Amino acid sequence: MPVTALVMLCEQYSRWYGRNVVDDAMTSMQYSKQLALGNGLVFNLGERVEGYTNFAWVVLMTPIYWLSTRLGFDFVHAVVRFSIALAAANLVLTYALARRWFGSGHPAVWFAVALCLVDNSSAVWAVLGLEVHLLAFFMLLALWASGARSPWAWLGLGLSLLGAHLTRPDAGLFCAVVLGGQLGDAALDHCLGLRSRSKTVALATVGAAAVWLVGYGVYFYLRYRYYGQLLPNTFYLKLGGPIDAWERGLSYLRGFLHERAWVPLLALLAGLNLKLPGVRALLLYNLLHALYVVYVGGDFFAGHRFFVPEIPQLALLCAVGAAALWDAAHRSSVARELRRLEVTSDRLLGGMLVGGACLLAAVFQRGLVLGPLAGEVRAWGDDLTRQTRLFKWLGQQAPSDASIATSLIGHTGFYSSLRVIDMFGVIDPTLAKRHVPNFGKGKAGHEKMADPEGVLAMRPTFVPLHMIPGDLWQRGYFLRGDVPRDTYEGIWQRDELLERGTILSATRVSFDAERPAGWSGRGTAFDSWPSHSRWNGQGELVGAAGGFINTFHPALGNTATGELESAPFPLLGDELLFRLAGGDDPTNLRVELVVDSVVVHQTTGRRGDHLSRRAWDIAPLRGKLGVLRIVDQAIGTWGYLALDEIMQVR
Repeated sequence: MPVTALVMLCEQYSRWYGRNVVDDAMTSMQYSKQLALGNGLVFNLGERVEGYTNFAWVVLMTPIYWLSTRLGFDFVHAVVRFSIALAAANLVLTYALARRWFGSGHPAVWFAVALCLVDNSSAVWAVLGLEVHLLAFFMLLALWASGARSPWAWLGLGLSLLGAHLTRPDAGLFCAVVLGGQLGDAALDHCLGLRSRSKTVALATVGAAAVWLVGYGVYFYLRYRYYGQLLPNTFYLKLGGPIDAWERGLSYLRGFLHERAWVPLLALLAGLNLKLPGVRALLLYNLLHALYVVYVGGDFFAGHRFFVPEIPQLALLCAVGAAALWDAAHRSSVARELRRLEVTSDRLLGGMLVGGACLLAAVFQRGLVLGPLAGEVRAWGDDLTRQTRLFKWLGQQAPSDASIATSLIGHTGFYSSLRVIDMFGVIDPTLAKRHVPNFGKGKAGHEKMADPEGVLAMRPTFVPLHMIPGDLWQRGYFLRGDVPRDTYEGIWQRDELLERGTILSATRVSFDAERPAGWSGRGTAFDSWPSHSRWNGQGELVGAAGGFINTFHPALGNTATGELESAPFPLLGDELLFRLAGGDDPTNLRVELVVDSVVVHQTTGRRGDHLSRRAWDIAPLRGKLGVLRIVDQAIGTWGYLALDEIMQVR
């Protein structure tokens, strides 16, 4: 029942988030994709850069991708469901550990399970596509193996620790604390005269340590030979060099505890029962891990990702404290007084259950208000869904050697298969090792922004709108006018026409100087033209340079109407190009090409302020005279057009 409940809860969260998978997860999936396709553990073909820190997760996803290409299921959704299954397994392991510690009938068992179940950060991170629950799974397995009495438990412990360390490098702290705790227990047994048990525990610990260290040593050597760096590129990006992130880290820790005010109190109460196996190690590890997270400055993701793998451990510690209080109540004078008042154990248990239910309801509600369900992650999902459609479309029609400069590298690379130029240095070793003044004071993982000039020097084929400040048309780019409407507001593309020199310069009309000869306008929309700036009430007109046509009126706004006709001009090229922004009302708001008194081409805006390129095929009309007509009879919202730079190309 609890497992089913968790799966249903996670599936519901997944639907609420539009199956939002964070970009870091998509970065790992891109490595899995490349590995499954036989290209190696790379992001871009031929570029050996370790832009991930979750090796085990990448490897586990690889066969899922391979199967998805052959069986036709959605790889990303399969990974999400796999993560949900791991979250369910973690709930089972939490139950098993609590049952071992307290006995099957103890209320603390279900208290631990319930704390995991109602923590919405744990559930949310089951659907966001990262290795969070895999790490928690290996940690819980290690805790189970450390308390087992099987002769082969040491092997299970060693493999579990190795799995945790391969999942996240910082899990080495957990491995060291668990093994150190076992050695401490062995030393204590030796001092108490239990030398046989001490020797057994010590030998098992040494065996587990050998499995962990040898296994990780082999992995470390192979990855060094492959990537040529001692540490992943993300280490140099986020932690390389001196950092000053204590303030940010403390804020991160306070946020986590603020959502879970019950954690410190009940976890400290675990000190009432330090004799339970693993309690001392868990208390020490969670304290050291909290200090580590504070030192590195936390994370920018909602839901406190760095702490989510420890939530089952914290639930167990809280259960230890609750069990200590429960057991003490039955042994103390309080219990005798309750019996005198004829408060039976059944009534006491019922009251405790009601109180516990109220506590858990409050915890869940607090998480809904303060946690990731507050809106941030869901907002990411809406944005990523739109951009995913864009990248899929871009990958379908872009040339095979195309590249794109972006900070959203995971979704871009996975869905478009384009070569990615990383603006934040995750897969850029040079940028990751760059010195940044006051490192640690900015947004975690986003402090080493690439220099726009350096990015443009690499001549990316595409640049998403606003990724690099300014109008990139001045840098040899144009805004695509055919971007799917339900995706993203625009994308710059390097203008190969300019590079090939196929523009017929004699046909260019830029409106930068005086009005072109022979052009005539009528109506309020053309009281004064061309414009040289946007008017109050308009958005930012990206792509408008110098003078341009703007039917938005400085006083009348969108209510201005009129028509503008060009002088007849010869059609000499294969295509007629211009930049256009404004509303999308083809009946009342349009640009027309008229030849022999017949409208041969017409278009309208895209309900946006960005002047994107439009292209008309005029090759069949070559040798004839054309007239460009701009019509604005729209008076409502978006009732304007902005047009600039008309030219013909061959």
